[in-house]
Amino acid sequence: MAGILIVAEVDAGVLRPEYWELATVARAVSASIPGGVSVAVIGADVAAAAQQAAGIGPDTLHVIDDERLANPWPEAHAAALIQLCGELSPQMVLAPRSILGAEIAARLAVRCGWPLLQDVVQIEATPDGGLQAVRPVSGGAVAATVRIGAGPWVVVPRPRAFAPAAASAVAEITPTRHAFAPPPFATACGTPQRVAVQGLSVDRAKIVVAGGGGLGGPEPFTLLREVAALVGGAVGASRVAVDSGWVQSTMQVGLTGKTIAPDLYIAVGISGAIQHLVGCSSSQVIVAVNSDPAAPIFGIANYGVVGDCKEVMTAFRDTLATRAAQAGRAV
Repeated sequence: MAGILIVAEVDAGVLRPEYWELATVARAVSASIPGGVSVAVIGADVAAAAQQAAGIGPDTLHVIDDERLANPWPEAHAAALIQLCGELSPQMVLAPRSILGAEIAARLAVRCGWPLLQDVVQIEATPDGGLQAVRPVSGGAVAATVRIGAGPWVVVPRPRAFAPAAASAVAEITPTRHAFAPPPFATACGTPQRVAVQGLSVDRAKIVVAGGGGLGGPEPFTLLREVAALVGGAVGASRVAVDSGWVQSTMQVGLTGKTIAPDLYIAVGISGAIQHLVGCSSSQVIVAVNSDPAAPIFGIANYGVVGDCKEVMTAFRDTLATRAAQAGRAV
């Protein structure tokens, strides 16, 4: 029986960054769960990703490399993971909370009848052989402590809730390769359409400048992009801005968007609905700019500016540009 099995999701041959956060969770509970730490790399042309995944020093490395797993097809990836779990009998399966990761975790839990812990921000083993975890509920307004008995369990940590593990210098691990033998598929997967992201991705940037409905339209996002470029950050958005068609959905921060934890989050014209706060409340520093002094965003902000968003951000951009020019001349 395997102990902990980490699902290393591969996107177009690249290991997704959530993997390193899953490694942190595995290390935190591995002393209480016998059987060691194993890694499952599932996809197509995953040799490079598997080699990178070995950097955490797992006890075993398992690979299912098949062309039918080239695209994020939930049924196929779930079938591969279910097959692997049948062979390894893990006590805990750790999956990323990506779109694909959440899909296959839920399918695995239902098919195997295992408890599923979603959106976990804290986790520990209990003396009776169970688990205790903390997860946000009610849109993030409160945190719930969940206790479950003996495993196996399927655990999906909340993105950025755990610090990413650093790769260690370990001896090369020879992966165990498994042939993919799925049952007949009930669905088909078409060719995915990839959307190019403008600038940095919000879920990995250290500084995020996000705009909301208070901006009044798509034009002010040009100003936010200028500010983000001056500070080396990314541009995000609230659901209102995305649903209005002002910006692309890849920029959305919140319950139905991306969960982020940058060093600095600047919320411009965002009221601060609980669904949005779920996605940004883990930021180290939050600065809110809003014309409404009663906006809920000020309740969690470290710093707040009450004023016209365009005027405030224009002045901020000009100040940043002036200081950048002065620094250039000084050099």
